[in-house]
Amino acid sequence: MITLSPFKISIFKQCPLRYKFHYVDKLYKKYKKDRDYLSFGDSLHRTLRDFFKISFNERTYENLEKLYRKNWVRKGYSSLEEEKKWGLKGLRILKNFYEEEELKIKPFLIEKSLKGYYRSFVISGRIDRADLIKENEIIVIDYKTGRISEDKELNKISAVIYKFLLEKNYHKKVIKIINHYLLFQKKVIYTFGDKEFEDYLNRIVNIGLEILKEKEFPPKKSNLCEYCDFSEICPAYK
Repeated sequence: MITLSPFKISIFKQCPLRYKFHYVDKLYKKYKKDRDYLSFGDSLHRTLRDFFKISFNERTYENLEKLYRKNWVRKGYSSLEEEKKWGLKGLRILKNFYEEEELKIKPFLIEKSLKGYYRSFVISGRIDRADLIKENEIIVIDYKTGRISEDKELNKISAVIYKFLLEKNYHKKVIKIINHYLLFQKKVIYTFGDKEFEDYLNRIVNIGLEILKEKEFPPKKSNLCEYCDFSEICPAYK
């Protein structure tokens, strides 16, 4: 039995060989590289996590900025100048977030890892935030710190996984999943009827079966290769 998550599925679909290096050969720790955009994303996620954990009357912009400085991850920057540039970008993002968002909500979940069984697979995912808007209705917010993804299929698969996990574990109805692209102040909303939801769960199962049947794990060249931790051992990249 293998575990399927949004990240694992995205890696397999983008490049089967990268999936093999990461999950089959377990080379991730050996070849993992610190990267500026990953540290930046971690910094923002940790900041918003801690911000929504404090009481309503403490949610000032000053405290948001303090949390950002406290949670700043310094790895992966090529220079102090580059680190400062990313840091200032984050402050602009947080300022816009503070001015535009509803800050008095009490999240139902914050950064919670969940698992559930579907068919012969374990489905897993990490929820950035989930808000209970009625007694049995939930909205999921997935913070995105990079560019707006154009892969609608993978976005929908991720949204279905979050919906499945919350409904499976808490027996409440997820009415929509929001991809919140913080840099662009843009929200992409996903909702699913019963049939479409079931269809996507079946697609996830089929991807799992693909992984189980895969023997060769061929490389797939794309513009993502330069961001791959395994480029130095990849026969297609050399």
